[in-house]
Parts: sequence; structure tokens; C-alpha cells
Amino acid sequence: MIKQKSIDSVMAAVRIEEVVGDFVSLRKQGQDFVGICPFHDDKNPSMHVSPRLGIYKCFVCDAAGNPVKFLMEHEKMSYPEAIEYLAKKYGIPLEYERSESDEERQQRTLRESLLFVNEFAQKYFVDQLRNSEEGKLMGMAYLKERGFMDATIDKFGLGYCPDGWDNFTKAALEKGYKEEYLIELGLTGKSQSGKLYDIYRGRVIFPIHNDAGKVIGFGGRILKKDGKDPRKYVNSRENTIYHKSDTLYGIFFAKNAIHKQQNVYLVEGYTDVISMHESGVENVVASSGTSLTQGQIRMITKRTQNITVLYDGDMAGIKASMRGIDMLLEQGLKIRVCLLPDGEDPDSFAKKHRDSELQDYLAAESKDFLLFKADILSKEAGNDPIKRASMVNEILKSISCVKDNIERAFYVKECAKLFDLSENDLNMNLRRFVWEKTKEQSRIAQQQQLQQGGTTPEQATTEQPVTPDLIETKKHPDASQQTDLLYEAEKDLLLLMLNYGNLVIYEVDSNGENKEGLRIDQYVCNEMEKENIRFHYALLEKIFDKYVDWASYIGNQDQIIRNFTLSDDPQISEFVIRNIPVEEPRFSDRWKEKYDIHTHTTRNNLRILQNQVQNILLTLKLRILENDATIIQKILENKELTEEDMSLALQQLNSINQLKRDISKRLNRVVSR
Repeated sequence: MIKQKSIDSVMAAVRIEEVVGDFVSLRKQGQDFVGICPFHDDKNPSMHVSPRLGIYKCFVCDAAGNPVKFLMEHEKMSYPEAIEYLAKKYGIPLEYERSESDEERQQRTLRESLLFVNEFAQKYFVDQLRNSEEGKLMGMAYLKERGFMDATIDKFGLGYCPDGWDNFTKAALEKGYKEEYLIELGLTGKSQSGKLYDIYRGRVIFPIHNDAGKVIGFGGRILKKDGKDPRKYVNSRENTIYHKSDTLYGIFFAKNAIHKQQNVYLVEGYTDVISMHESGVENVVASSGTSLTQGQIRMITKRTQNITVLYDGDMAGIKASMRGIDMLLEQGLKIRVCLLPDGEDPDSFAKKHRDSELQDYLAAESKDFLLFKADILSKEAGNDPIKRASMVNEILKSISCVKDNIERAFYVKECAKLFDLSENDLNMNLRRFVWEKTKEQSRIAQQQQLQQGGTTPEQATTEQPVTPDLIETKKHPDASQQTDLLYEAEKDLLLLMLNYGNLVIYEVDSNGENKEGLRIDQYVCNEMEKENIRFHYALLEKIFDKYVDWASYIGNQDQIIRNFTLSDDPQISEFVIRNIPVEEPRFSDRWKEKYDIHTHTTRNNLRILQNQVQNILLTLKLRILENDATIIQKILENKELTEEDMSLALQQLNSINQLKRDISKRLNRVVSR
């Protein structure tokens, strides 16, 4: 592991225009550089490189990052590899940690050893497929029969394991690879008599790569149908480097296309992925025969919010798959489905429809998932009133997983038309499902708090009834379900500090006179302290804390921003890079004296800037009050509340609504009761 001080030395020396310029032809444009973006089919120079901030941004495909991210994305380097590349480029010696524990060292050594074993196995299987007589007659013949081209076979690293009892195992042991590693990886088995044997013997091999391109597992398809082994496929078992729930087949080959297309196609098997690649659709991954897990969903959401599930027409399979898709809705993903013609699966359909023909079909036939589900279940229920009632409730449960209120309203309207029911009736049941989901999330949050030592079991069992004065508005249990409006208000305040924090504004006294000047970041911190305001969102709070720390001794605003863009925390650097404008702000020579004159930017006008600071702070206070009101309204829906608790809740709600009206009046906004 590279020492942090070495990483800091590298990041201090690196120049973004020199790193990107090694791979992209750049030309000067004002204070910045522009060039042809290498992350999409660019004809006009749409990539901007800012030496001032140390970042690159493409205004077409939205690629953005610091020098390390550029190397990781463009050259497929890992983070340590990118740091080592930059250290070599700038002649900076690196120091490595020597303080890792024995356990950590053993874990790292084990992971590296297992990856080396898998690398050997993959090369062995490829060699057998290409160069052995059995591999050509059995493995290659099967792949050619499936219609796979040589280039595709090479791209995905497909191979073959000989049909002998222990051919592979012997070869691995002769090369010095340990028996225990072969067994842990599921490459070799051991009989009761202690005899070793090849798990994948007689099978075509599909290597499974992680998103960095390392082989972490294998899938093997049987070729002989002799009844000795009834399993069509054998897959790697769980081990130190392979966790099925955190793996998507094809993600390494699909990630660039997913980013470019901002959509991912989800299929079931290895050959589905490979055939679609051959037909020109590369933004495709497979869940390898299982319902999506939270780990797999996280892999998708890192790259896109849009997913299209391909169905092969099997109604039983479609209904089974539907039950797991609510997890995707809960993560805010936009889900569409594409139903293939009867008798076709993605593999067979892709073979018959190449390039634009397949892409045109997928674009034309993809439908919104919830409307698709409603249509399928409606046809199945027919005119049976009990079945239709059950079906409507199942659809509403799925709609309750959708976070956006406007999207929910749209789905309710469409379902009301489809089922010939009133929107009011549907909304009444929908609110019940949303409330049940909220209670379940609160219960899970409480369990997690118990596990983390936040509350003792004794305290949990003697917990008092929930009343408004027990709510902690700063960190309430339902924080993960807050509306986007609160996030946007907190984000606006943070960006105000990042962009303009070191500029001076003047507080105005009761006589309308300017008081002593104060930096914007100091003023904001004072107001947050006075009003006891804290960030609800962990990432924003982390950035705020770092800003306060750096601003205490760094006077240059650009340097503070640059520190963020070069942060080794990818969440922090990604947020700042995405939200800070690349173009350098323009200054009027006499903007301090002529602050009443409107110039091109907010930054050049003190009066506008001063008003904006006030408005952003007031908006944040309003959003916090709205959020608190929502929590109390949910509590009031609880049928088990006592009259006293109900009265307390209503009093607090009335008080909050009055504060909301006062702030809205100051903002010249209308607020509903």
C-alpha cells in the first residue's frame, strides 16, 4: 500500500493538461485546453481541461474527473497503478506502508495468490481450446456451432477443460500452485479417498471478470450428455475473491458502453451477453441465473440509473423475475422491459438480428416496467373481481417503491385508466403501502442501530411511544427517504461556499447600514451554528467539514477546490468535479466599488450575491421544516396514537407551518398549509 504522504506528493506535482495531453491532442482556449473526447465518438472538441482546478470535463458524454480517474478510465489502470504511473512520470519516489497487520498481509497475499491461480487456469483453458485436439474437436466445435466468431472467443477468453480425471490439476500442481488454493477456488475437488479431480472436466469454460478485468471465477458448460453429471452448468463457488451476489457477468466489457449509452440491458446467461456483443449491443450484463442482489444493483447504479430487462416470453419466468425488481425501484432506477418473440431468448434473437436491426427492435419494443407489469397481471386476472383486487394491490406495492412523488402520481393515473378505478381509491391504498414501507424501514434502521451499539436491548424493549418531541430532526430514522428538495437545498449551500466562500459580504443592521464585513463561508457557518443546522446527507456533511478545516488556513478559493478534485475519496472528488463549473469566473476591475452595476456573473455583484446567500439559507431552513412536517404527518397517520400524543403532534405541526409561512413570505413564495 502506498503511503498517503507519497500520494499527496504526486497529486501536488501532477498537471492535468500534461496527463491528458499524453493521450489526447489539446489546444489552448483562454485559461483552459480543449480536445476531442476519447470516451465517446467525438467530432468536435467537447472535452475541456482546466489547469486551474486540475480536472477534465466533457460537455457531451459527461465524462469528468482528475488525472488519476483519467488514467483509470482511459488506460484501465487500478488506483495504485495510476499513482505509480504518475510518480514515474514526475520522478517522485514512492514510499509504501510497512505497518499492515499480519492478518491484513495474509489476506492480501491470499487474494493475490488466488488471482494468480485463476490467471493460470484461464490461460490453460484457452491453450487447451486452441491447441489440443480434444479442445478443437469438442470445445471449439461447440462454440462455432453456437455461431461465435474467433475475435469474440478471444475477447471473452473462452476456453476448454479436458475430459480427463485430473489433467488440469496435475498441470497446476506441477507449476507450483497449492492444492488448497485450487480447492478453495472450486477448480479442483477432492474425493473421500483423498483423490484430486478436475471440477470442470469436459466443459467449455466462460471466465468471469470483475470490473477491473481480473478473472475471479469460471462457468463451465457440459458437452457430453452421458448422464454421469446432470448439471448443465458448473459455476465457481463462493470464495475469498468471488462473491456471486457482487458479480455481474460481462461488466468489464460493458462498462464503457453503459456509461456512453446511459442504459444497461440485463439478461440471464453467458451466451446471451456474448451474442449481443457480436450483434453490436455491448451495454449488456447477466445476473447468471439469479435475481438481482443489492451488490449487483450497486454495480449498476455506479454507472447508470436506467436498466432494461430482456424477457424471453416465458410467463412463469417473467412473474418470478418481477418479484425481485421492486429492489431496483427502491434504488431510484428507471426500469424498462423488452419482451422477445415467442421461442426466442437474447442469445438466439441476437444471432438472427445483427447490428442496427437488433438495436432498433430493443428501442421500439422496450416498455415501462410498471405499466408492463400492470398489463400482464390484468390479462391474467381476467374478470375475476378477487383476482383483480389482489392484482391491483400488487401493482400498488410496486408503485410504493418509487421514490419520486410525480412519478407515483403518473403511475396511479395510468393504472386508474387501465383498471377503471378512481385515482382517489388507488391513492388511499397506495398511502397505506407507503406507510407500511416507512415503518419497515424504521424498524430495520433501529435494528442496525442496535447492532452498532446505539441502543441497548433493554432500552429498546422499554421504548416510549413515539411523540413529536422525541423526533431528532437532524438525524431522524427516515433520513434515507427525504425528498430531493432537501438534498438540493443542502447542495446549493455547499456549492455557494465552494464557489464564493472567500468573498466578503456585509451584514445589515436594523437601520439599514452595513456592519463589519464577513467572508461568506464564515457567515454561513455562523448562521448554521446559531440555528443548529446540520447536514442530513453524509457526503455533503463530509465535504462541509473538510471545507471548514481547509478554509481556516488556505486563503485561495481555487486551491480549496483543487484539494477536493484531487481527493483520494472518490465520492468527494466526483461530487466536486461534477458540480463545479470548469470555466474561470470573469471579474470586473472595479466590482467592489460598482457593486450596484449588473455584470455577467453573480460573483461580480455584491448586492446580488448578498441576497443569494440569504435566499439559499432561508430555502434550506424551509426544506428542513417541510421535512419535519412530513415526519409529523406520518406519525399522525398512526391509528394507535393517544389523544395526548395526537394533540402534541398537531401543536408542533401548526408551529412548523407558521414558521414555513414566515420564511416563504421572506422568499416571496407561496406555501400550502
